[in-house]
Amino acid sequence: MKEIKEFNWSKATKPPLEEYFPADKLDRARYATFLSRLLAQEGYDESKPDEEQKKNYVLNLNAEWGAGKTYFLKRWSQELIVDYPVVYIDAWQQDYSDDPFLTVIAGIIKQLKLQAKFNITIPKSAVSMFKAVAPAIAQGLTKKISGIDLDELHTLLFSDDEIDSEQNQSSNKPTGSDFSPAVKALAQNLIKDHEAKNKSIEVIKSKLADWVSKFEKQEGKSLPIFIFIDELDRCRPSYAVEMLETIKHIFDVKGIVFVVATDTGQLQHTIKSIYGEGFDAKVYLGRFFNSRYSLKRPFLKDFLSVHSDTTKFESAYLESKNIEILPRTETPETALANISVVLDAFQVPPRTAIQITERITAIIVNLPNGKKVDVLVLAVLFCIYEKDHPLYEEIINGRFKRTKLNKKGETQNIRLSDYLSEKILPEDLEKDVIFFIDSKLYSNEPNCIVNRYKDTENIIKLKQYIESFFCKIFIDESLLIFDVFGKTDTSKLTKLGQAEKELQECNDSEQYKVAKSLIKYIYVKDTYNKITKEQYRDFIELSSPLDYMGDS
Repeated sequence: MKEIKEFNWSKATKPPLEEYFPADKLDRARYATFLSRLLAQEGYDESKPDEEQKKNYVLNLNAEWGAGKTYFLKRWSQELIVDYPVVYIDAWQQDYSDDPFLTVIAGIIKQLKLQAKFNITIPKSAVSMFKAVAPAIAQGLTKKISGIDLDELHTLLFSDDEIDSEQNQSSNKPTGSDFSPAVKALAQNLIKDHEAKNKSIEVIKSKLADWVSKFEKQEGKSLPIFIFIDELDRCRPSYAVEMLETIKHIFDVKGIVFVVATDTGQLQHTIKSIYGEGFDAKVYLGRFFNSRYSLKRPFLKDFLSVHSDTTKFESAYLESKNIEILPRTETPETALANISVVLDAFQVPPRTAIQITERITAIIVNLPNGKKVDVLVLAVLFCIYEKDHPLYEEIINGRFKRTKLNKKGETQNIRLSDYLSEKILPEDLEKDVIFFIDSKLYSNEPNCIVNRYKDTENIIKLKQYIESFFCKIFIDESLLIFDVFGKTDTSKLTKLGQAEKELQECNDSEQYKVAKSLIKYIYVKDTYNKITKEQYRDFIELSSPLDYMGDS
């Protein structure tokens, strides 16, 4: 067995010499290495006696939608093909076919021909049987013509006197005499087709076993043969189930390893759509797989950088459109990292994370000349919108109110910030949000206090951002945002003056306090505090119908 070395996907591949894959930002290469070694051993174990060395093995690679299954499978298959026979099949692209068997066998023949130094063919007679009427289709056709099901076909093939009289009397099923000669002929042909199909399966399995043996002897290739099935959970329900049945019953040839990638939770819903909600889809799927390997949830910071349009967060784009976003960042990657802090805090799944980021991007694209928006406020709102829509309605309409009893038994109002904090893990509340002070922004104002912090990254905790900025937008309108700034004497100062005074009084060694005061100052100076909850509601409700469906 060929020794499998550690895969390194830290760099993008270089077309046209090889298929293009971006750098692996989700740290998936090590999982591919681990699984390769495991499956190579499961499919062909040279340490066992000769008759036990080869084994058929089916692995279910489970990851939720958007977690990078296709990238993982394609790059993994390209890594293995150097030393192993490999077939990659996109089931979703082929589910227009009526027979999953034809999809798989066609992919095997086409791709293994390019890798084998021997002839890869199957008798036409064996393959042609699968173009005939399949049992499931036959059942529909027979029922349409005669009103009977396949389990009643045997009735057509026997005379009435071969059926027990008591059974005949007690059964409501029709007997052979109830059907015309044409329908009986149809039934007989279906049975013949079924028998011929079984013979074809044996021929094909024999061919597959022969190819396994020949690859075992071919220089430069090792066993097992790896067959990757991708996108099964995106296929129509009947096709997905038939594909699993095909892999289990037709391609169970020793020396072949299958990797079937699915969002297994979604696949279970697919199966229930066929067999009913009460059907135990989990147990059913267990029949088809030897084991399941679940890719862990990706870090959204890296995940979004792969799946999002970063150009809309670049300074050059924002300046070209004369629009502004907060927090300002030095790079678009930092902007996405800030958004991911919020999305992680609310524990949104990868698909929803992409969806929210796409919507924020759409809002930025649609900002009129000279306008601005706080993207972290948008991110928090979108998370609440997706996770708890009634709560979103309360917040966006300024009607949020919760109470609790204190230790004295008195009714006490719960602050919105405290209520939200209870829904977020403490470690997520302590995560950092970064914003950048660009020297160009206030270069025409040499006496502007912000210039003291120019070209620096400043850090604020997510908990501070939610409490001091997000929540204050949605409190009662009589409590205007940033009217009060602590204990300083502000009676004769404007809002901007209040913000400047608080910033002046900060000790630079207190980085989080400085950052909080800086953002307050920028909010007032650049009029972010003028963006009302009604405007944020419009942003959310205009963009929320935009539903990301995945790459085509």
